[in-house]
Amino acid sequence: MADPEYPAVEVLDGWELTEEAVETLFELPTMAVRGASRRYEDRGTRDELAVATDPAYDETLRFFSATRLSFDPGLPLGTLPSTVLPSVRQQARQSFKRRLRDRGVSGVSRGRSERLRVDGSRVRARSYTGTVDTPEGHELPVQGWLAAWHDESFVVVTGGYPDGRLADIFGVDAGGKLSAPPRDYRDDFFALLRSVR
Repeated sequence: MADPEYPAVEVLDGWELTEEAVETLFELPTMAVRGASRRYEDRGTRDELAVATDPAYDETLRFFSATRLSFDPGLPLGTLPSTVLPSVRQQARQSFKRRLRDRGVSGVSRGRSERLRVDGSRVRARSYTGTVDTPEGHELPVQGWLAAWHDESFVVVTGGYPDGRLADIFGVDAGGKLSAPPRDYRDDFFALLRSVR
């Protein structure tokens, strides 16, 4: 089967594409699952915090990833996507929690879920929380989200952001993006999620 097409995302100001890759994501008992992923980062907020802190804290703060899946070999004729979706979600959850830990997030736990519409499909997004201990001794709370659904193809979206005002967490006197409440970060994540095609 051919590799999946990359999903399209309407990127917000300050966000940039940081990685694009097609790879085997995981294997089910009878097939390999391939993904075409685009990963984005909010460089604007990262750059603002690096300038405001001494020593500069220059790490990813907000990230977003969209992946379109394909199966090798393809799904057997007559297989309903709804029978495969639970396995895709389970694998995506395990992979996302592992990625959060790889980013330095500790105490990862599952939170609430929200239902929304993405391009006509009903989608359930699940939250995950944890914290990052910075080298300077700050405790940065993190909120992550994962959504997996099927419309014409299988799509997995993940993202994360600080769950607090960065100016307060890092003790800096700054406005702009650094004083934004986490609600704004959450709204940006859901705007990106709804834009995936």
